[in-house]
Amino acid sequence: LLAASNGLHLMRGRWVEVDRERLEQMLDEFQAVETAAAKDGLSFGEAMRLLAGAHVPGDIVADSAPDWSSVVAGPWLKKTLAGLRDPAQLAQLDPGAALRATLRPYQQAGVRWLHLLSSLGLGACLADDMGLGKTMQVLALLLILRKTGDASGAGRAASRPSDDETRRASLLVAPASLLANWAAEIERFAPTLTAIIAHPSAMTGAELKALDRNRIAGVDLVITSYGSLLRVPALLAMPRRLAILDEAQAIKTPGAKQTRAAKQIDAQARIAL
Repeated sequence: LLAASNGLHLMRGRWVEVDRERLEQMLDEFQAVETAAAKDGLSFGEAMRLLAGAHVPGDIVADSAPDWSSVVAGPWLKKTLAGLRDPAQLAQLDPGAALRATLRPYQQAGVRWLHLLSSLGLGACLADDMGLGKTMQVLALLLILRKTGDASGAGRAASRPSDDETRRASLLVAPASLLANWAAEIERFAPTLTAIIAHPSAMTGAELKALDRNRIAGVDLVITSYGSLLRVPALLAMPRRLAILDEAQAIKTPGAKQTRAAKQIDAQARIAL
């Protein structure tokens, strides 16, 4: 058809109008998607754009899906979308005896939802009312991630901490007044989690300055304040498994220094509480 001229052409017993320029543009887009999928697979975001009838190669969203095409979710994506819509239907996740508490049904669903989003590299905003156990859900998630991470990393030779080993440590940022509360909750409900508080209230200036990959090797959680993000460059220099922002309204002002600092955290996934 591309070799033909514009106009009407007989195809399979039907006369169809051929617009060579539009046809070539469409084929170029299909080819770009096919090449990307063959090389790296489609990202979750790209797959969602396709399902929404959007053009993947750019930021232009189609007004409506063309009537000559159809995009459907394959088995994995269909199952993933169903889990996002109804987390209660996701497979049960058990932090085991390491969590010294019993999760309520809605907390179990919350942990499954957080785990699914973080495994996809997507951000989450957990906005349960005060007293409904956001901290407990985060601790359960960290225990589950540690358990699965230990299983996948078994047998690794001892050496200088790699990026993967360093990234095992998640970073929790909270107002300075809540750092002790987090430490107490970990001690009470998840004492096997190894956590350090990177803050002048718990470390000397020399210790904060010396914070590096070797210092956090084997640590599950680094706890710090929004102010310390600005004063301790090492906190932003290392990759993290999760970035967890407690009382996340602290970064509601886009131009604020602590907002810009929080956005620089290198993490596989981010959770706002």
